Amino acid sequence: MDSPNEGTIKGSHELLVYYEDTDLSGFVYHSNYLKFFERAREHLIGIQFLRDLYTQEKMHFVVGRAQLEYKSPARHGDLLLIETEGHFSRSPAITFNQNAFVRGDSQPKLAVTAAITIVLLNAQNRPIRMPDSIIEAFRHYKGKALS
Repeated sequence: MDSPNEGTIKGSHELLVYYEDTDLSGFVYHSNYLKFFERAREHLIGIQFLRDLYTQEKMHFVVGRAQLEYKSPARHGDLLLIETEGHFSRSPAITFNQNAFVRGDSQPKLAVTAAITIVLLNAQNRPIRMPDSIIEAFRHYKGKALS
């Protein structure tokens, strides 16, 4: 069971693959999955929450590590489902496990898996422990972006 200073935040986000996301072969260009995963995390945490964190609290998250494994290609016009789950604690780092699935007429097909670690930094760009305000916001997350 999670302690009062830790927990899990998870959700999903859908996006359509555009022509600009693909390479000459018609497959999604490998680095674009980083953008897709970033977008899913941003929707999970909340655009306004992240903006307020930076402008009012002078804190921000940066990617500290990204590990991706490519399983099956996605193509122009595919609908992707990005599932995201992160375990948070007082640590400055949160590792999000993310999976991109191609949605189709049948069972969704796993395209890419990722483990992406984000780190909380202060105004001097130094890692800081997760403050109570963020822990509390994450603990009360109920499937809607934080505000």
